[in-house]
Amino acid sequence: MSVDFFDCVVCGESVCECGDFERCECGRKWCSFECAEEDGFKEISCKSGYENSDECGSGLKCCECEMQVEKSCKYCRGEDFEDSELLEYALKRLDLFRSELVDMYKEEK
Repeated sequence: MSVDFFDCVVCGESVCECGDFERCECGRKWCSFECAEEDGFKEISCKSGYENSDECGSGLKCCECEMQVEKSCKYCRGEDFEDSELLEYALKRLDLFRSELVDMYKEEK
């Protein structure tokens, strides 16, 4: 039987999968609630984007309607993106292949 570890994406601390750590519904993990919060994690959020207001029109108090989402992070809410996604997007916008970018980078070094 083996024990799995992961590195916290915020502080880099190595964390045992068998211990206490914070996890988003999408699978992203952090060593603590503080690191999760720093990375955009919320225990409860609103899909409408109108958190803590009456603007969503549901007539209910915030996060008591069907728009409530438990344990979400900025990545699964679409507020931020992984570096690999941004690189892929940038390459497409620049009309470059990754190999071309590697060659350009080598020339600069």
